Amino acid sequence: MMQAPYSAYARGKLLITGEYLVLYGAPALAVPLKTGQELQLLDSAEQGILKWEAKDTSGLWFTAAIGLPDLSIIETTDAEVARRLVRLLEAARSLNGDFLTSAEGKRIVTTLGFDRHWGLGSSSTLTALIAGLAAADAMKLHRLTSKGSGYDVACALSDVPIRYRWDAEAPEILPADFNPPFAGDLYLIYLDKKQDSTAEVAAFMKKDASLLKSEIAEIGALTDRIIQCVDIESFNGLIERHEEIISAVTGKETIKKMYFSGFKGAVKSLGAWGGDFILAASSAGGDYVSSYFAAKGLKTVLGFREMVKLP
Repeated sequence: MMQAPYSAYARGKLLITGEYLVLYGAPALAVPLKTGQELQLLDSAEQGILKWEAKDTSGLWFTAAIGLPDLSIIETTDAEVARRLVRLLEAARSLNGDFLTSAEGKRIVTTLGFDRHWGLGSSSTLTALIAGLAAADAMKLHRLTSKGSGYDVACALSDVPIRYRWDAEAPEILPADFNPPFAGDLYLIYLDKKQDSTAEVAAFMKKDASLLKSEIAEIGALTDRIIQCVDIESFNGLIERHEEIISAVTGKETIKKMYFSGFKGAVKSLGAWGGDFILAASSAGGDYVSSYFAAKGLKTVLGFREMVKLP
């Protein structure tokens, strides 16, 4: 357990390739963001209580008073969020028996650098931060509390893009030299349709992995080619092929065919299909991209280079 005053920072994330199939060991490209979440630990005069405050870009959105050392919920603004938080703290304690075992009052303030509804890693950054606070292994804490692949927790702790391959015992996390010369032609568009990634993961994991071997292999090959790609035309072709594979595997139509068939460039879903952010690649210029998506009612268009922590 770290001693107050203490602060730490973890990065948000985006999964560029390998969505869904990363759960079956397909190599994936994931990128950390320039923005993320900060955690501050402070001493408090209120004995036997951990005061928790969570903020995002809109301000304070959650508070809780948690009993110490029993981790009971005394009061909170959101009971379900408080229960999830306590489960995470209990899991961290299972990895470090000395975590939050004193009755000395503590105050923790977390601050997100993005809207918590954007799906950029509010949960994964918190997992990484609590693991650090507890002096525990972040990937072990992830496995105790989530059925996801863990790429997001790996991104939370990385300053460069990663090539991630999930393994239940020891995931392979390698730095990826992904900094394409056409990064200025890549854009992130928020769909404002938050997906429940936990439910998406649970549904997909019912599939038989033995029937997906060729798709897993091709996604891995596409991931490596995308990392190495140096021109936008080739990149567009690669992500369009990636979309076709995931469409066939999930039985869902690609996002471009559904909504953006007239777009001058390529469009790719990121993470759970149907929500959060998409990636648009176009050499037609930022004004065209912004006006195209604005006409579709999508006003949040962010530059890839401005958002992503590239090498």
